[in-house]
Amino acid sequence: NIGYDVTGDHSFDLQIPGAGQGAFTSGCAAQFAGHSSGDFDCNNRYGGCDSKDGCAKLPAELRDACKWRYDWFHWLDHAGKTNNPYVNFRRVRCPELLTSISGAIPADDDEVPAAELGSDLLV
Repeated sequence: NIGYDVTGDHSFDLQIPGAGQGAFTSGCAAQFAGHSSGDFDCNNRYGGCDSKDGCAKLPAELRDACKWRYDWFHWLDHAGKTNNPYVNFRRVRCPELLTSISGAIPADDDEVPAAELGSDLLV
């Protein structure tokens, strides 16, 4: 997922509730009636809510994922180092578990390797 507001092939977006909507602000409000666009990122499109308290503005079904950002991901704990952390990544074939739900399979999916379950590549 690239929002075209980031340049280069060095990054991808993790879609975390409450973490900012970036360039695209209409999807969440359209999906969850009764919420304004700003409810999904505490009116901070790039970066999202500054504290876990902001998660309370989200629809109930998204709050736990928002809290994950603070409890597990440790958002901004180490002088901002968890904001866009550096990771090694590579594309792998979409798992059947996901494609069976979405019904979508990339046209070139058979050209990339399958995920190596249990390997340190998935840590």
